[in-house]
Order: sequence, then C-alpha cells, then structure tokens
Amino acid sequence: MQPLVEASWPESLQALHARVAATAPQEAVASSADWREDFARWVRGASLEERNRAQAAAWERLSPGERTPAELLFLLSTLNELLWPYEDPRPGLLKQVLARQRAAVMALRDAGDTENAERIQRETTVTVSTVLTRYLKRHPEALSTLVRDVPCTYDGRALRFQDAVEVDLKYVMGTGAKSVDLLEQLRSLLPDTRDGGRDKLTDFIRTRAARIPWPEAREVLGERLFALATSPDGRSGMRGFLACYPNGRKEPDWCSRAGLLLARTVEVGGPPAVVENLCDLLTLFDAPPVDGLRGALGALVQSDFETAADLGHARFVLDHCQGTMRKSEPALALALLWLEERLFRASIRRGVPEAFERRTRARAKLESLPGFTHLVWLAEECAEMWPRFRTPARPGLDGLVAWRKEVTWRMGRKPVLRKAAIEFLLWCAPDEASSEAELATLALVRTATDRRQVRRLLEHPSPRARFRARALQSFLQAGAGQGKHAPPFEPSEPTTLTASLRHLHTTRAVPVGGRTWLRDRDLEDLLVGAVGRVEAEAAQRHPQRFREETSELVAGLLEGLRSELERVQADLGSLVASPLSLSMAVHRQPAAPTDGATEVAFVVSVEREGFVRTRRVVRVPVAKLEQRGEGQWLPTFRLGRERLDALLTRTEAAFCLFLVPAFVRPECWVVPARLARALMEAQGALSGVPRDSAQGASRSLAQWLVYDVLGLWVGDERPDVVDAAREGDTAAEFVVDLTVR
Repeated sequence: MQPLVEASWPESLQALHARVAATAPQEAVASSADWREDFARWVRGASLEERNRAQAAAWERLSPGERTPAELLFLLSTLNELLWPYEDPRPGLLKQVLARQRAAVMALRDAGDTENAERIQRETTVTVSTVLTRYLKRHPEALSTLVRDVPCTYDGRALRFQDAVEVDLKYVMGTGAKSVDLLEQLRSLLPDTRDGGRDKLTDFIRTRAARIPWPEAREVLGERLFALATSPDGRSGMRGFLACYPNGRKEPDWCSRAGLLLARTVEVGGPPAVVENLCDLLTLFDAPPVDGLRGALGALVQSDFETAADLGHARFVLDHCQGTMRKSEPALALALLWLEERLFRASIRRGVPEAFERRTRARAKLESLPGFTHLVWLAEECAEMWPRFRTPARPGLDGLVAWRKEVTWRMGRKPVLRKAAIEFLLWCAPDEASSEAELATLALVRTATDRRQVRRLLEHPSPRARFRARALQSFLQAGAGQGKHAPPFEPSEPTTLTASLRHLHTTRAVPVGGRTWLRDRDLEDLLVGAVGRVEAEAAQRHPQRFREETSELVAGLLEGLRSELERVQADLGSLVASPLSLSMAVHRQPAAPTDGATEVAFVVSVEREGFVRTRRVVRVPVAKLEQRGEGQWLPTFRLGRERLDALLTRTEAAFCLFLVPAFVRPECWVVPARLARALMEAQGALSGVPRDSAQGASRSLAQWLVYDVLGLWVGDERPDVVDAAREGDTAAEFVVDLTVR
C-alpha cells in the first residue's frame, strides 16, 4: 500500500496504474507493450492539469521506496512524457532514475530474463539521456544539481555518466552570454571527471569560452570570479577559472577591482584567507595591459599603516609581492623599500619586536639591484618627509628646493635610477605632496627615453600616476626638453604661474580659492573625500544588499553620510580662516509615500551671524539597480515616467540618484531629472531609465553633493516648495537638513 502523503495519479490514469501495480513480475515485460499503447492514448487526450498531476506522481514514485518491477518498468518507459522541464529541476534527478533503472534490470536478471534485461537497459538509457538533455537545455545552471554524486567523463563530444547516459554538449550549449551558466557548471564538474576526459572537457570549455563576445560575458564572469576571491576556500577555483577564461587575465576592470578589494580588506583587517586569495589573484593578472603586481602594491600605497587594524595583512602582501617580483623592475623595488620603511616605522611605534630583523631581511633580498644605496636613501627620505605635509610641521619652500636638488643629484646619475624614481614619485607621492613629486620628476626627465617613460605611465594601473603623468606630458609637449641633447632640466623654484600658486598654497602663504562660494579647495576636497568614502562603501556592498528595500538602502547611505560629516567636523576649523560649521540631520517620514517610491529632499540652509541668508531644496527620487539572475544586472532602472513628470511640474530642482555596484568606479550616479526623463523618452520607455545612458550622463554623489548642492548651484528657494518637501501629500520620505554656519 502506497503512503498517503504521495501525490496521486490523475483519475484518467488511475485505472492504467492499477493494472500495472497488479501485474506479476514475470509478466511485466510481456504486458509493457499494452501499457505503452494505453499511455500514448492518454497523452493525446490529457489536459494540462492532468499532465501536471501525473508528473508530480512520477516524481514521488522515483524517490526511494518499495516499488514492484512492473511499476518500475512503467515509470522508466514513460519518463520522456511524464518529466518535462517546465518547473525547477529536482536535486539528484539522474541518481534517482539510475537507481530505479538498476533495480528494474536486476529484477529481470534475477528472474533469468537476461535478454529482456539488456534490451530494457538500452531503451531506458536512451530515455534518461533524452530527459536529462531536455532539462539542461532549459536549465543549464542546474547541471551539478541534476547529476549530483554520479561519476562522469567526456569523450570530446558528449558527457557520459556511468558510461551510459550521455548529453551532447553542442546541442544543449546556448549562444553568447547564455552559455556562461553551462560552462561554469561544466567547470565545477572538472574535479570529479575521470582523468581521461578531464583534459578534453577543459579544452572544450576554453574553446567555447573564446567564442563568447567578451563584453557580453565580462560582467557575469567578473561576479563569479570575485565570489571565489572573497570566499576563504576559493583560492584553487580562481586559477581554474582564469585558465578556462584566459581573456580575464588582461581585463583592467577586474585587476583594479581586485586592488580595491585588497586595499579595503587590509584597511579593515578582513579574513587572512581573503587577503591571500586577492594577492594570488592579482599575481595572475600578468597579461598586458594589466599589471597585477602593481595592483597589489597599489593596495598598500594609499593605505595608512598607523591606523590599520592589523599590520599582519600588510606584511603578507609585501612578502607575496617580493616573492613574485621580476628582478628587472627597479621601480617596484623602490616602492617595496618605501612600503617596508613605512611598515618598519609603524611597527616600531606599536612595539613589534621583530621590526628591525624584518627590515634587514627585506633589504638583503634587494641589495643586488643596481644603485641599491640610492634607492634606500630615496625610500627613507620619502617615508620621513611626505607624512609631514599632513601636519603643521610642513616643509618650507627653501627646504623643498634643496630636497629636489638632492633627489636630482642622486637619482639622475643613471638611466635605471631615473626610471625607478620617475614612476615611484608619480605613483606613491600623497596628494599633499603632488606638486613636489611632479617638479622632482621634471628635474629627472633628461632624455627622449625618460620622456617615453612618462608616456608609458599614461597606462599605469594607478589613477593617481596616470593623472600626474598626463599633466607632465602636457608640460613636455608644450616645449620643455624637446631637444635631443637638451641640458638637464633642474628647476630650483616654480617655473610656471600654476606651480607658483600651488607652492604658495602648500606652504600656507596664500590660500587657493575653490570651485564654490566656500572659496577653499582644501575644504571642498575634505568634504568630497568624506562623501566619496561613504558612496564607495555603498557601491561595493550593493551586490550583497540589492535585494533589500530601496528605503533601507537610502537610510543606510544617509546615516553613513551623517556620521562621516560629523567625524570630519573637527578638521573644518583648521582649513578655513573664519569659523565654519556644517551640520546634517536626517528626518524620515512616519508613513511612506502612497506610490511606494523612495525620495530624498536635501534642504540646504546658509546662516551668517544668526540670520538665514538662503534656504533651498533639491528633490531626489532614488532607484536601485537589480539583478535578474546570478551576476546579471538589469539594463534599466525601474523609475516611472509619470513620477518624474509629476515631480518636474512642482520644481526644476530635481535629480535622480541611482544606487549601483562598482562597475568602473565605486560611486553612486546622479542625473538631472529632466535629463533622465529625456533619456526615457528617447528609448520609448515608460518605466525604466537605460543604465548605459545614465552612466554616461551622471556625476558621482560626492561631486554633486559638494559642488552643486552645498555650492548652491542648484536648489529651489520658493518657501512653498521647501514646505511641500517636508509635509503634505507631496512630502519626501527622507528630509536631509544641511546647515552651513
């Protein structure tokens, strides 16, 4: 008697199933022809509901439990009509079906009917292959789920499970980015594939991966790669991944993303296994135009060892880079020596006992390099001088001129030293010392080879190095040092008006005005940096949090902004001559808007001597980017055109904030609402803003909030519009009060 919990057959099929269940084992094969005829007639007249019930009943009877030989033969012979892939596949389907097949064949062999046993095995094997192929054609991402715990091999054409059931991969393989899911499933089968077929399967994956248009597959594959990189046990999988997708070894976005993740992990003291994974991954980026070794060192160049949670991560990264460094790279050696010197000084302040021994060992490994003494000197000088630019003990102008002369005299002797110093100064100098680094570099550019070195730095992995190299390239193209035998260019003082102003600003003799009415560049840079850190963290965490409600994402972003601005409040007084304070308060409406949309209203007030000089509001609807599958981001933001029309009828001071992952840079996108409306109209869309168009027309949240909102370039000063943002039917869900006093 069957358990009561099992799904029942449809009423139109119950009579046939009763006949099957009542058939004696020795008569099962003879009666199977009649069953198939009756079942074929039922299939031609069955409704969709009856077929669904029959499929559920077949699933139940394939699971472990007592079944008669006749019922097993009936199930195996009708699988191709009972199991259709219109619902999610059941885990372990192949294993269950093969177990039932073995039981049926074994029953026939025990009864002495060997001939029919062999025939039934052949026929049911073909049926099982058809069912499995059909499921994989519709659900390629479920291969490992379907064939769980079943050994397989590959003969160059088809996957074979237990040397019988086969799946023709060329038949089930999709086209373009659609084939990525199945390729990833095949790659997960490699460890369990027999040795004879493993190499053939690897070659098949590489060949098919090479046919996929790289722009289509890059985003999906990148998400899978970094899921492995951030998993403590994903280290072995990364090498296999890049072996199957060799184009990834020269993908600049992946290399820069790995460097950002490594910098963040080192800064917050993340899991050591993740640090090892990211270091190993960066080492694999060794195909031009990317350089993973510089990416790994770049993760430490901008880090602050004094505030790092754990210096052990920095030690591991430096050891890893030194172990994989090419001996013909003096610039990398100089960067390593500088980082080791910074790590040594931070370790001494923390009382680490082996600090001296570590620095001695690190220098001993590099002392065979040409000009090693001068490299050590420059590393120690920069480790000592550059931090002083952030303190009141800033070097004076005369001292900086003398320092540049010393650098030119020591590092300008040999081409190899000039090459190392040029890249090091443009790459590693902090922003506060950028002018000194550029002037020292100009003094080292003496020959056409040196100028070519500056041009090559335009493709450096570090954005900071590229920006500075671009500035020097413009200067050199303007006529400085163009002669083949031009004399050494050693400026002892600033040679241009811009350089002079920058030096006066550096020495605090004359403050350089900013881009807004605040009239202080340092103040603006401080605010942009504070907001930028918050939006960068939001972008990096978006792939893990995009399923949350938009209002919760906005609440977390605004709270991060409030706490970060509160943290930098103490630095504002040291940057401006007159007292200045910036406060931020976030108010959330107790009831969400009736249309369920999330909107932020930024209300900016500027007060002087107790009087409000201006108060204005900016309305900002918010939309998030979502996924439609694992790693597949939607091409549009869900934002209704009617909503924008209603907002624009109330005020022109309206912008759209788009929450996105870190595609190219870790930032959130801000687009004028009227421009977003135009983009929707150009695409003929009623409820979606195109992602690519929005990205091309957007600004980062940090630049928009500081330069446009706090800079008072945008905003509606009408009192009724300001009041409507706070209360009433048209009030925003979040109201942010920014007050400048």
